[in-house]
Amino acid sequence: MLIFALLLPWIAGSLWLLWLESFSPRLTGFNIPRILGYGFFLGNFFCASLLFLAHFLFGQLSFTAVSAMLLFLSCVGFLLAWQRTGYGRISIRFSLPAMGDSGRKLALLIAVLMAVHLLFAGYDALNRPLLPWDAWTTWTYRAKIWFQSQDLSSFVDAAAWLGTTAADTYTIPAHDYPLTVSLIQLWPSLAAGTWDDRLAAVPGLFAGFALVLALYGQARSLKHSPLLALAGGYLLISIPLLDAHLALPGYADIWLSGFAGLGFVSLLQWSQSKDRTQLFTGLLFLLLGFFIKREGSLWLMTGLLFALIQGLPLKLLAALILAMILAVFSGFSLVDLPSLGRLGYFDGAFYLPGVGTIRLQPQDASLAVLNNLFTNSSWNLLFYYVSTMLLLQFLPLSRRVRRALLSFVLLISLIIAVIFLLSSNGRWLRDSTAFSRLLLQVPPPLVFVLLIAWRTVFPPRKESQESSK
Repeated sequence: MLIFALLLPWIAGSLWLLWLESFSPRLTGFNIPRILGYGFFLGNFFCASLLFLAHFLFGQLSFTAVSAMLLFLSCVGFLLAWQRTGYGRISIRFSLPAMGDSGRKLALLIAVLMAVHLLFAGYDALNRPLLPWDAWTTWTYRAKIWFQSQDLSSFVDAAAWLGTTAADTYTIPAHDYPLTVSLIQLWPSLAAGTWDDRLAAVPGLFAGFALVLALYGQARSLKHSPLLALAGGYLLISIPLLDAHLALPGYADIWLSGFAGLGFVSLLQWSQSKDRTQLFTGLLFLLLGFFIKREGSLWLMTGLLFALIQGLPLKLLAALILAMILAVFSGFSLVDLPSLGRLGYFDGAFYLPGVGTIRLQPQDASLAVLNNLFTNSSWNLLFYYVSTMLLLQFLPLSRRVRRALLSFVLLISLIIAVIFLLSSNGRWLRDSTAFSRLLLQVPPPLVFVLLIAWRTVFPPRKESQESSK
């Protein structure tokens, strides 16, 4: 039953990604790694949403009802994909890419190394007590309370909790965080009929595997060689901070990395292929990230800015930037969004829906940022590779490639500057984990940026291109 519960959301999400993929132009069959990678995260979002919906409709947590809904969603997704491909002509083929003996051996080595990272992370996650602070005070704690009460009990602030006599009301400091991750962690225990912290950790372990699958599939969709795509997957899974979030489960950041991080990967893919399906997928995943953590709204707005930069002509983009600057200085840069809050800049503060107010308080923290990115071991050599990639932009590269890579890195750099160098949040740099966790969504798109840059600087020979198809 547990295996069924873990696979059912994955199948449902993958079938809907299969339908979405049917709108994408392709010469051969569907991109199975990409569908499975993205489908895992979409399916788990379906599962969490249906858990909430079933509780709203029936007044209780029902594994049977949610399973039936997921089966229905799976059938609808399959029928839509079947209809899109002409009823019965769904081309789902899986074959190993053509490679020589040496290439095959190297690919096998890379795959084994990735498996070792995942296996060691899984062993730690399933054999250690629940350690992360936010896990046992927020995310997993809520899931455990819900399982034991068999009800989606309310969590309120301390003042409201002290003023109520309701037995099904609880309080935690982060009482207003989105429910999605806790619902995902609740699902395996509902299937097993018993609570176990290790069961709550299992979906997060699969998330690491899904990230690698999605990145590999996206790299192959841009005609990267199998070895280069595998190397990108290994670079991602070997980042120590990401491994730590798999081995010490319970945080929501690995899930936001799947939604926001893979959303950015889709937008980067769209910037090169102009496949509108990838644009839709990217914006959809960034939007769903809003329901994972409050910081998701920050990444959604960043994604929208990136899409505007890629989609608008340079003259129109320059005019838009000038209009925004004039709006700031004229005092017309703050709007109230219904049900979301304020968005914009006013009186020395940035207002972001879901994130709150970021008041400008410049910090002398530039050395601390550089130390966290380049000296600490959390990121391995990722930011050294990114710095090298930026230097290579002085070579005669495609304008489309240069515009995408530089604008993405610039937007990420602006976020780091505003949050850590220009606001009181710079104090988080004293605790490197808080700084790094906010940027855990960045590695998937940054690795994809490196893959795009590598292929541009070192284009494959014609015969190797033919063999990789």
